[in-house]
Amino acid sequence: MIRSEREIKDLKEIEQILKDASVGRLGTSCEGQPYVIPVNFVYHEGKILIHGARKGKKIDNIASNSKVCFEVDGGVLVARDKPCDYTMKYSSVVVLGEAKITTDPDEMFMALKLLMEKYSSKELSEQLTRESVARFKNLAVIEISIRDMTGKRNIPRS
Repeated sequence: MIRSEREIKDLKEIEQILKDASVGRLGTSCEGQPYVIPVNFVYHEGKILIHGARKGKKIDNIASNSKVCFEVDGGVLVARDKPCDYTMKYSSVVVLGEAKITTDPDEMFMALKLLMEKYSSKELSEQLTRESVARFKNLAVIEISIRDMTGKRNIPRS
């Protein structure tokens, strides 16, 4: 089957796709209705960390149903001379897991430092203090414990 050829079997490669992605999509559910939202995140020590407001739809959904799906992808369309020869070169990861919401100052501080390192620089993240994080009264961190993780690609390995 063609799909199985695209499945990524190497955990390190799946983890690298997660580390390299700049935007993830968090899927939650409430009363049987799916809800997907783009988020900034960091993959660290086998968990996904997301920051956001303490109140809102994703927080409410997680509070009522902690089972979540998380997805990242990247790709480019490859144009060809014939319409049916067009293809996508892509990589993607889908995670199934359990989310918990934390407002613990130490956990939030660690998560924000990791996020700052990912999206800016280690030097800038070192300016972050516990006191500066404590000032954000509306801040929460979502931690996803991964139950299952799969990857696919249609990009030749280098």
